[in-house]
Amino acid sequence: MLSNTERQRRFKDKMYKAGFKQIVLWVKRMEKKHTAKITQGEFMKRLMKNTSGWKKEELSELLYLFLNITNSKKEAFKINK
Repeated sequence: MLSNTERQRRFKDKMYKAGFKQIVLWVKRMEKKHTAKITQGEFMKRLMKNTSGWKKEELSELLYLFLNITNSKKEAFKINK
């Protein structure tokens, strides 16, 4: 019977031979969830401040992303207009 270390080594070798490589990715963890509520007006003020100086194409791409997210969220919760 193989130990856990031996199984991991065999798996890693198999993946390397198949053309894959292992990477480690660190991301910032969320300390706490945002519990404060935000209004649409405050959101727009902060959005305008944070995107000042952006090119029209970059801003357009961001706004389309927001629209796609909200459409997906709407479909996920089956909210009708």
